[in-house]
Amino acid sequence: MRRLALLLATTALAVGSVLASAGAASAAPTNHVPPTITATQATFTIPSSPTGLWQMTLNTKNSTPNQRLGRTTGTSGTLTLPVPQTATCEFQVDVKVQRTGEDFFRFYSGVVATVPGCGQSGTGQRFTPGYWKNHEAATTALLPQMLGGYTVSTFDQAHAIFVAMKCKDAINCLAGHLLAAQLDVANGSSICITGVIFQANQLLTKVGYAGPANYTVGSMVRDQAISLAQQLDNYTNDSTSTSC
Repeated sequence: MRRLALLLATTALAVGSVLASAGAASAAPTNHVPPTITATQATFTIPSSPTGLWQMTLNTKNSTPNQRLGRTTGTSGTLTLPVPQTATCEFQVDVKVQRTGEDFFRFYSGVVATVPGCGQSGTGQRFTPGYWKNHEAATTALLPQMLGGYTVSTFDQAHAIFVAMKCKDAINCLAGHLLAAQLDVANGSSICITGVIFQANQLLTKVGYAGPANYTVGSMVRDQAISLAQQLDNYTNDSTSTSC
């Protein structure tokens, strides 16, 4: 009987150890850095590991239904989305990663927060692409910026985008105006242009924008790009900041 009791006790300890290990393995990771959100923007700095395609999504929280306010992707650098003004200023920011070699996104980290005064600090002066092209220190201070899936992390990259924005090429034209508008928003100007910025980033992602190059697109995409570029141009040229 004594030997049987010892055997049962040993078996119980072994099973307990296996269950404890299984529980630890299945638990959600607690060391993943979450995105941050302020009254004007949500940001997430992509870590060096794991490698792959990262995605950050900004949604309203506790509304019916919750609404997506923005989504951006990238493989390195910092993901940034402008935070608009809403009735409650309650938001959820989620980060997912599609690891190299996988064809699906895994949840990585997220945050739910109330940010009083959301979207209300946009009183800064707006500047045109020409300003940002010729003011290296000011531009560099607000980098990186995402254009679709392309990360603009240096002034040389930004300068090349502004040089290439001849609007006979609709995609390069859109990229230059989008970068200028995003720099304006990051510099504290009105976020009333958020919706147009989101649409422009979606279009650049769709065409695979990867910096200045020759892009061949259909007439429908071209017309959409020119329309968005014009709205962004109107925004950056409004030095009075009284309209979008």
